Amino acid sequence: MKTSYKLILWIVGLACLVLIYFLFDPTHSHLAPKCPFWLMTGYSCPGCGSQRAIHAFLNGHFWEGIQYNYLLLPSLAYIILLTVAPKDGKLIQKLTSSTACWILFSVFMAWWVVRNLIGI
Repeated sequence: MKTSYKLILWIVGLACLVLIYFLFDPTHSHLAPKCPFWLMTGYSCPGCGSQRAIHAFLNGHFWEGIQYNYLLLPSLAYIILLTVAPKDGKLIQKLTSSTACWILFSVFMAWWVVRNLIGI
């Protein structure tokens, strides 16, 4: 498949997701997937609250979105950097190094524990 077609498919898919999360509140929608970890244990995973946060951001409720998942914005920034950084540059090498991966892993594990201890 041509690169331009792939790009168009990605843009259309992303636009559909944005529209869905803008229109439908995951808190009240039965169509929104629920976190399997939370359903089984009653504890929040590192990603819990991300759907609600995206809905809040898209509807202009930024502080509410941040409160749903404090780690979402830094995670999205990291993903965007991975996407736009030149594939042969030093930035991508640093972002994908084993040290960076261990730091990310440690931050996610710490967030997982802290959010359940203090009830975020």
